[in-house]
Amino acid sequence: MFWVGPAFPLFEGDPRWGHNFMLPILFVLVGLAYHFRKLSCDLVAVVASFLTVPTELALWYWREAAYVAAFLLVIMVILFLFEKRSTVELVDPKPRMKAWLKIHLLNFAILGLAHMPLVFFLVRWFYPTPFMNYLPVESGYRDLSTIVFNAMLFVLVPIAVMERYVKRIYGIETSRLAFLWTVLMIAAPLAVIAFQ
Repeated sequence: MFWVGPAFPLFEGDPRWGHNFMLPILFVLVGLAYHFRKLSCDLVAVVASFLTVPTELALWYWREAAYVAAFLLVIMVILFLFEKRSTVELVDPKPRMKAWLKIHLLNFAILGLAHMPLVFFLVRWFYPTPFMNYLPVESGYRDLSTIVFNAMLFVLVPIAVMERYVKRIYGIETSRLAFLWTVLMIAAPLAVIAFQ
């Protein structure tokens, strides 16, 4: 909503900010996979989450990235609705493989989202020039809100993985901690933008 609302003038001024339309769709895809609990949806979430790599490396234009992400979102919803009405799962391997996939696919999807800050801090932070065709300059301390969001994502990823296995951390429910951290991930960059 942020990029459709208050930040839309940034996009109008520089369309390279359009990659931020695709990235929230990826978060929604992984969240839906967590909620749907179907192997077919988990597979779509894994593929989608690793789209952060070509997007953050500016290997394609934001519009193509957004179309692919939206297409995968539609595919996931169709798969879920089909499996909800069907008595058979679309992805139904042998029991041992099924157990392994149920445990690990969603973790892979969450780790795929972690590539966003990894690419940002390890590649684009130091050398933004090769990425300027498709991405705006966000290196150094020019765009502090992006820095804050990406740094906070490093904390969200382990919390999101732990949420599946650990119920409480220091007396706080893990799901509540994940929710609060997510709200902070939205509020902190907005506060930085307001004070910059």
